[in-house]
This record gives sequence, structure tokens and C-alpha cells, in this order.
Amino acid sequence: MGKLDDILSHILGTDKQKFNQVQIDREVIDEIIQIARESYPLEFVALLQGKIEKNILHIYALIFLPGETSSEGAVMEILMLPPMSGAIGSVHSHPGLSNTPSQTDYMMFSKNGLFHMIISEPYDLDSIASYDTFGEKIDFKVI
Repeated sequence: MGKLDDILSHILGTDKQKFNQVQIDREVIDEIIQIARESYPLEFVALLQGKIEKNILHIYALIFLPGETSSEGAVMEILMLPPMSGAIGSVHSHPGLSNTPSQTDYMMFSKNGLFHMIISEPYDLDSIASYDTFGEKIDFKVI
């Protein structure tokens, strides 16, 4: 049955949604850290641009959309996202020391992609947490 499932998922395009590793370009991480620091005390939000190949999700850029930010949240105009943009998830900052998702974050995760990141103070690599669509923690590797 496994082979038939693989064939069906390939035909339906759902095989492209499977990954067991996340790799993020160093330049993307550096940009996330810089923007979070510059935005403080306001939150920032962006989409992650990437693709899945050979079960590896590779994130190589950020996508910025018009929106609004405050010290309590950030929203973006998702309807302005061009088709075929390669958006695979999101990243946003939290002022303060917690990179744990809020209830609003969980709702956004479930509707907007496969991989999500939250960066909190002191806005460095160690203060970034990442989550899947269901809000479960997931690891990533910087390349």
C-alpha cells in the first residue's frame, strides 16, 4: 500500500508538502534578527519563501506585504500575496522574552503555511523558536 500512497500523493501534488528537515539560509536568519531589533518595541511579520525538495524544506528569502504593527501584534494583507510566490510559512517577532505562540499565532499557523518562526528578545539565533502548522516545535538548520 505504501507504493500506491506515494503514487497518489505525487499525482495529487501532496508529496511536495512532506519534509523531514528544515534548512534556512544564513542571510535570512541575519535579516530576521536585524529587522526584529530595528522594529522593537513593535512586532514585525513577514512570510518565509522556500521550496521542498527531497524532503528538505529550504527557506531562502522573506516576503513582505503591507500591514500594520504594534507592540501587541502584527498583521499583513495576505490577500495581496501574489500567486506562485513560494510562501511556505511565516516569521514574526515578540517584544519580551517569550517566543511561545499565542492563541492568535496558533490560528495563523494553521491557515498560513507549513513552517513558522517566532523571535523574541534579545533577538539572536538562540531566541528563535520554530513550529509546524499545528504549533508543535520543529528544529531547523542554518546553512
